Amino acid sequence: MARYRAALLTGATNGIGAATASRLAPLVDVLFLHGLEPETAVAGMLGDLRVASPGTEVVYVRADFDRLAEVDELAEAVKRHGPALDLLINNAGRPGSPRRTLSTDGHEATFQTNYLALVALTSALLGTLADADQARIINVASRTHLSATLALDDLELEREYTPVAAYAHSKLAIVAYTCWLARQLESSSVEAASLHPGVIATGLLHAMFGGGGESADVGAHSIVSLVQRPVGVNGRYFDEDRPAEPNPEALDTDNQDRLLAATKRMLSS
Repeated sequence: MARYRAALLTGATNGIGAATASRLAPLVDVLFLHGLEPETAVAGMLGDLRVASPGTEVVYVRADFDRLAEVDELAEAVKRHGPALDLLINNAGRPGSPRRTLSTDGHEATFQTNYLALVALTSALLGTLADADQARIINVASRTHLSATLALDDLELEREYTPVAAYAHSKLAIVAYTCWLARQLESSSVEAASLHPGVIATGLLHAMFGGGGESADVGAHSIVSLVQRPVGVNGRYFDEDRPAEPNPEALDTDNQDRLLAATKRMLSS
């Protein structure tokens, strides 16, 4: 797919997201950028993108993923705008909190922001994605998911919580969900894939691991490389720009089904 009609990139105002926005803008007609900040706080970034890619309409949409109602509002704002979405990049994420913290909706905060909000947003936008001739969903995960165990009887880590475990567990849930979603999409024009964008020097990385990492543009390169791959990525996991094997727990269809049953209960409560 050389050029997309309309794309939504979440977590687009800093780190990997901001770098991805710069690389992605020339490839789409309408680029929806999501962030937590008021639009006035990111006006400079939006202006730079519009100057660099004058053929792209850049639209900013704000939502706090700590509140699932705002995720629904984000989806509605994108659907109201016009063109059917044909690219969704779920990049928004947060590190594990130093101590177990609940979201406004009462869920473990890392699990909600990184995983539950991603599922809610993707579910709300599947209809408009399916309207496109060809569409793609890219879920940004992490290599840390390889070290996690899918705690199907304790998804919100009430018994054993650490910041790194919460983050890795939420990323394993993303990869498992992507595999489940790909099964549902097999006969459709929509593909879903997940990836580890690299070990990137962001505030998120440093909050949990102290330092290190490569530039945000390395992560952006990984994401846009997957954006530009030809049809045939449905259900695949990529380590940077290479196909790789995910955690075997994510490939287990029973795990996938149990995770999604629990997820639907959480999102409907």
